[in-house]
Amino acid sequence: MKLLVFPRNDGPYQRLLYAQMRQRGVQVRYLGEVTRSQTLNVLLLPLETVRWRLRGARFIHIHWVYVFMLPGATKFPVLRWSAQLWFVLWLYTCRLLAMHIVWTAHNVLPHERVFADDARARRALVKATALLVAHSSSALDELAAFGAVPGYSTIIQHGPIEPTRPAESLRVPGSDEGPRRFLFLGRVQEYKGVEGLLNSFAALPSEVNAQLLVAGQCGDPSLEGRLRRLAEMSGERVEVRFEYIPDEEVTHLLSVADVVVLPYRRITTSGSVMLALSHGRPLIVPRLPGLAELPDEAVCRYDGSDKGLTEAIIILSEVDKGSLEAMSAAALKYSSGITWWEMAEIMLTEMNSLLSNKRRAMPSL
Repeated sequence: MKLLVFPRNDGPYQRLLYAQMRQRGVQVRYLGEVTRSQTLNVLLLPLETVRWRLRGARFIHIHWVYVFMLPGATKFPVLRWSAQLWFVLWLYTCRLLAMHIVWTAHNVLPHERVFADDARARRALVKATALLVAHSSSALDELAAFGAVPGYSTIIQHGPIEPTRPAESLRVPGSDEGPRRFLFLGRVQEYKGVEGLLNSFAALPSEVNAQLLVAGQCGDPSLEGRLRRLAEMSGERVEVRFEYIPDEEVTHLLSVADVVVLPYRRITTSGSVMLALSHGRPLIVPRLPGLAELPDEAVCRYDGSDKGLTEAIIILSEVDKGSLEAMSAAALKYSSGITWWEMAEIMLTEMNSLLSNKRRAMPSL
């Protein structure tokens, strides 16, 4: 089988999934890398798709659409419409070439606006998709809420993102004396709610013995400036590191942490969630549909407000070591629920079924 993938992402999901697919003989090739220009690569997508179809490729696995965001689109709205029309044209080209589109719905809608009408573009993508892969049933419900109902879908849980050293060698949460250590780890963006986290931490009573580290790149200078000012309000309680965290340091930061806090404002699925759980870290998360299937035994949920987050931090600051240890065990159990080998096997089975069921494989546009 020849599988085209679009776009390439530096996160672990594609690397781990396609490593297993390659072991099964799948030839994986990324689209949109013909030149160094992202815009030119998007313009060449239809021709590139034709080229690989003539070489025997039958499947395109789409993950995200952010690469269609054209430079200057924030100032000139017509560019968003142009990008959306080009996206639909590419989907139509795939249909004419009898390509089978597989879309993994990492996000119900893009976290940052891409097209003039992101919901309409999503409906076009879902309509063109032969197989939609969701990580939870809530993603399908949210898509259906704005009319994006797939002809065929399957649910495959996000796989584990394992430590760079054996899990049993990691520090047990709460095992040290001193302040309870909280961690936000990952790319810092508006939708991830880090501002609310810093506000919540600043509101902690002085007697709460807790520290917070926020670690990850922030590509928005305005947001970074606001976050630095908020961090200063908490003094030595809060440390911010707005920089790329190399893979070899990720496991160390998670091992040092007692609790991971992910105060998302909206989310469909999260690699950061699986990263934390795979390292046996208890989680604080808001009550959102995309996080509803996480095990209650490993998670402390709050109502999404800054006040609710402050209360959750206080609870896990004062809980005993045994409770944190139990949450850690539940986290590890959940993260080991599926392997990347099993994920690849399920996906390939579904994809092969498209070839034998032409009615389901060829959605109309």
